[in-house]
Amino acid sequence: MSRKATVTKSQTLQPPTTPSAELQLLNVFVGKWHTQGLSYGSGQSKENPYDSPVRWIGEETYEWLPGGFFLIRSWKGQIGNVATSGIEVIGYDAASQTYPSQMFDNYGRIDLGQRMIRDGVWSHSETDYRTTYKFSNDGNNMATHWEWFEEDWFVLADLEGTKVV
Repeated sequence: MSRKATVTKSQTLQPPTTPSAELQLLNVFVGKWHTQGLSYGSGQSKENPYDSPVRWIGEETYEWLPGGFFLIRSWKGQIGNVATSGIEVIGYDAASQTYPSQMFDNYGRIDLGQRMIRDGVWSHSETDYRTTYKFSNDGNNMATHWEWFEEDWFVLADLEGTKVV
């Protein structure tokens, strides 16, 4: 992260006092979202990328850690008959002009990724996943397109989120 708070024996912690304008761009995510859509996977191929759809329903909450320097995302949901939950911590790195994140889920998975914004569209990438987030003009709807890599890129899920709080 570009803004570092350092402490020596003779001084106290002096963090920055105001989150950057770049961090404030994450406000579009803040709130509680109901999500639903379809997830794909089993049986996918280049010829049939939407094979074996299962219903995805869930809830995501994005809220600022006190101080406003990190956004916390928590989620829980069902993908078919499989329960999923976890947390993600998102910040901002001025040097790379990206939003690094670290995610932890109920299956013990830990992923490092980064978000970016370009032309009003948010994206997130990890080693073998990538996601785009498109928001409605009023900010109350979020379309999420999620892909995964297994010898090629395949659609993992298409979700619609509705902000409820």
